[in-house]
Amino acid sequence: MHLPQLLPVVLVHGGLFEHTTPMSYWTDAGVTEALAATTTRFIAPKRPAKPSSWEEERDVLLAAIDKAGFDQVALVGASKGCSAAARLAVDHPDRVSRLMLAWPATAGDQVLDDLSRIVIEDLAGPDVADNLLAGDTIHGVSDAELSTLPMPLVVVPSIPASHAHQRDTATKLVEVHPDSYLAGGTPDPLDKQFGDHLDEFIRLVQVIAVVEHDD
Repeated sequence: MHLPQLLPVVLVHGGLFEHTTPMSYWTDAGVTEALAATTTRFIAPKRPAKPSSWEEERDVLLAAIDKAGFDQVALVGASKGCSAAARLAVDHPDRVSRLMLAWPATAGDQVLDDLSRIVIEDLAGPDVADNLLAGDTIHGVSDAELSTLPMPLVVVPSIPASHAHQRDTATKLVEVHPDSYLAGGTPDPLDKQFGDHLDEFIRLVQVIAVVEHDD
């Protein structure tokens, strides 16, 4: 039986000015073990705990991709990691063949942004907060930038939706991008119910990683 060729996958964990790591986000939820049991090549790089900008996040991700020896990748952003992934895809579209934004964190909500600003300004100052909280549907990128991305986009909404991961955020991302697909949704990996959806999430990651003839 001929197995499909798969792009290497880059898992970008969530969190911003929090104690989130690839282990706490992906490994503890079983994602890395499940992917390791398949033919999928992947990395789960550690994002900066206190980034100065989304450009710094972009550069950290790109360095990890280069170190792994990957050319083009399927990029999977999670929660606040969606902003880092989207920034990389916008600035280096030649390196990102597919983009998945899973459980995208909502931007533009006054309560959420004010709470984030308090934390970021206290630890890093107002200029950093201004940079990290800029954006439209999600932080870090404008909707105009997202609309011009040349690669397919898959959006995975959070089930159930929450104040931090609003359903409207997922649906708006699909409306913004002309070549996009709204998946059925799962809990995010920090939710205790995610384990019931682990296989579904792994299948979705493998689907976006399949190399098509025109890739």
